[in-house]
Amino acid sequence: MISLVVLAVLECSAAVETSVIETSEPVWDVAVEDLNLDGSGDIVALCCDSEATPLKKNVAVYMMNGEDGGYSSEPSFVLPLDPSISSLFWAETNGKTPRELVTTNALGAEIYAYREGKLEKVQTTEFLSLLPSGAKEPRFLREIPKDLDGDGIDEWLIPANGGYIVRNADAQHAFVTCDVVSEIREEGSLQIRHKLPAYQVFSLENQAPKGIVFLSNELADFAHGDNWTEHQRYKVPSNTDEKWDTSAQMQDIDGNGLPDLVVTQSKGTVNVTVMSRVYVASAPFTYPDEPSAVFHADGAIAAPFLIDVDGDEKLDVMFIKVPFGLKTLVNLFLRKKVAVEVDVFLFNGSAYNAKPDFSTSITLDAPEQRELPVYIMADFNGDGRVDVMFGSGNSEVAIHTGETNRFISNKPWVTLPFIPFGQARPYDLNDNKAKDVVLFHPGGKDAKKIEVAVF
Repeated sequence: MISLVVLAVLECSAAVETSVIETSEPVWDVAVEDLNLDGSGDIVALCCDSEATPLKKNVAVYMMNGEDGGYSSEPSFVLPLDPSISSLFWAETNGKTPRELVTTNALGAEIYAYREGKLEKVQTTEFLSLLPSGAKEPRFLREIPKDLDGDGIDEWLIPANGGYIVRNADAQHAFVTCDVVSEIREEGSLQIRHKLPAYQVFSLENQAPKGIVFLSNELADFAHGDNWTEHQRYKVPSNTDEKWDTSAQMQDIDGNGLPDLVVTQSKGTVNVTVMSRVYVASAPFTYPDEPSAVFHADGAIAAPFLIDVDGDEKLDVMFIKVPFGLKTLVNLFLRKKVAVEVDVFLFNGSAYNAKPDFSTSITLDAPEQRELPVYIMADFNGDGRVDVMFGSGNSEVAIHTGETNRFISNKPWVTLPFIPFGQARPYDLNDNKAKDVVLFHPGGKDAKKIEVAVF
């Protein structure tokens, strides 16, 4: 089903092409690739019937209709998957576009290339890893492929016992030891769990291969040099009080190629206190003793996000807070609403202001069962500033545009007749500056439905 919707809101109008795709099996994840190299994004749905024995898995590809910019409910083609396949990613394996699809289980990978209107298996490679087999909720892994040495072929970062394997389709290049936390428990049945560190790629002067930093909540392990054999370890600064929970994230805030560090600590259940500290790297693997900025939140569950709000190519801090108190509980249980407070601190090139540059409050619908309200940020109107899309009521999502004198507009720029619960992802589906939206609903009653908006 393809429909064209032109919506007039406030004093402007926005032309939006909307499509609704109905799949044969429940969708657990989506990706976008330009497989036929026509300049438009093709939607790739990763489907699995978790109730079937054996599991019924496939990849369904929906190519954009070049005439009207929409998508048909009939897939262009379907690739059946073995039930053991659990994680997939797109990677450049031969130096020629488009990228290949890599499907994995715990014992290795199969590589598929797009040829003559379908995905055709071209290679099988074996390796042992912590990637699962037989998962009922398969996923696309978006961060695994990285061209670290600039040769046009992606390296893969594969989690393994005690660290990460750096390899490509043909061979392993390195094994990097880092802070992989593994646990084993026996509670009626045997349970094995691995917590893997996040990672970021960074550049070093006079070194050709890009470096990798692996970040847990306690340690940052830097690997660089030829075959990533050089290693530095940095301990994440934290409060010594054991009652504080700690999390950490790394991104390049100031655009100098080095990963900067944000450490967030929280304590309490009813009287919640949250503190986030920002450390801007002064040199490779070096962070100041005192943070560049400190953000506090009392009486709220809070989390910082690093995102370029104003389009200056520097990362700003967005502090999202859910106040915890009687008013929140009343809204949650009686009105099924959750109030979210947002403070935005703009990076001025060297630091953040002590007070937020923008503050606003957003009311979201409370989640039903395992479904989460839609909430994403991207530049949907192409003006360079971040806009916000979130669920509004029970039958639509609203987009509020970013403004120079406030975080987002008071009134919506566009509303879309989409289901307001699920996962929404921003993608470039056509040839303009505006981001587009793909919305799907894993695990919910609308798990076989994908909604698409092309701006």
